[in-house]
Amino acid sequence: MFERRTKTGPDGVDYIDVSRTPKAFEAQGLSLDDVRFKLHAISADGTMLRGWPAIAALWRRTPGFGWLATLGSLPIIDLFSRASYDITARLLWQWNRLSKRW
Repeated sequence: MFERRTKTGPDGVDYIDVSRTPKAFEAQGLSLDDVRFKLHAISADGTMLRGWPAIAALWRRTPGFGWLATLGSLPIIDLFSRASYDITARLLWQWNRLSKRW
């Protein structure tokens, strides 16, 4: 859904499907399991974002989702956003492993 809603190209968001290009992040020192475990993003200035910060950055660039990124990044709420993301990511990763999706 995000890929359909965000602008792609030089000023937009480029998506990498790691199921098709499993070694795409090796140059950044990331394994396929690292990338499957949490969303990773590289900002325009080259900063690597992982987990909730990557989601917030994506939401900021997605029409209709910027307010969620702003809300979720407020000082106290940010703690809950990070914790929620970490718990959800771990559960999804384990579920996918147990389901033998990877």
